[in-house]
Amino acid sequence: MENNNKVQITKDELESIIALRNQILENVESVGRVNIRKHILSAEIDSINDELKNIFAKSVELDFLEKEKITEIVSKYGEGSLDFETGEYTLGNSSEVLKHN
Repeated sequence: MENNNKVQITKDELESIIALRNQILENVESVGRVNIRKHILSAEIDSINDELKNIFAKSVELDFLEKEKITEIVSKYGEGSLDFETGEYTLGNSSEVLKHN
């Protein structure tokens, strides 16, 4: 039995459709590549955020330790100012560098 429902499209039409399919495939591949890059960058950002969180926690700890040391010095010598170059501690509130909070 002969099939009369078949029609031959032109060579230009076929090439046009094939070119569009190739462009679609290239576009899908580009989406995949960009998505992989995005995933890698996202993981890197997560890592950086974790590192920042640790640094901020260390800052809080160091601030606490500094306040503890200031309290210790003020308790021992009284309120005063400290010359960080020479280590000389001057009693009184002249510049209020070290003050018990």
